[in-house]
Amino acid sequence: MQTERESILTNKEKLFLLTKFVEDHPEADIQDFYKWLYYGEFGMEESSLIMTGRQSIPELHIVLSEIKKEETETRESELIWEPMGLAARFVKVYVTKYYHMDCPVKRLVNLLERSPAFRGARMSFKLDWNLLKETVLELRPELSRRDFINFEERINFHQLPALPYTEGYAEKNPFAYRVVSQKLFFDYFPEFEDNSVFHPFSGNESIIG
Repeated sequence: MQTERESILTNKEKLFLLTKFVEDHPEADIQDFYKWLYYGEFGMEESSLIMTGRQSIPELHIVLSEIKKEETETRESELIWEPMGLAARFVKVYVTKYYHMDCPVKRLVNLLERSPAFRGARMSFKLDWNLLKETVLELRPELSRRDFINFEERINFHQLPALPYTEGYAEKNPFAYRVVSQKLFFDYFPEFEDNSVFHPFSGNESIIG
């Protein structure tokens, strides 16, 4: 099981990812920034009870029902995946778009089950959280340092608990998804890899967006 390791992203690349997320989501609150960062470092298995409360139902059935629901509502994400957090360990995969790209749902569930082996470390999360705080304070002047302190005290930040998204963020971002290991996902689906997302300053050409 992987524990501590150096981040594969430079500070400049992390700032690029973070700035894009903040600018793309003006509806996001501090709790949403925290969750985005948390999932990027640790994946989503820690939040399964909070998010679903349906552990007696097989994950495959849950995913299929989410796809059926979104198809009935004729909606799906334009993206098949997007980065989560600043550690470049996990990506968010939109299940309906994934399914409509003729990718097997069983494979996605398998990736989800294997992803905990790629969890990051508490220390790297805390360092990235400090970077996130300073960046958000610059980009979102309506939020204050005291707001962040209050948030950390409310959630017992030293324990690094998993949290849900706020209602406002969830309403603006309604598509069903799973968070899986970036490495596993691109090992199985190299056609979806886009190096420019994680390394926009490297000069590498992207494969597919």
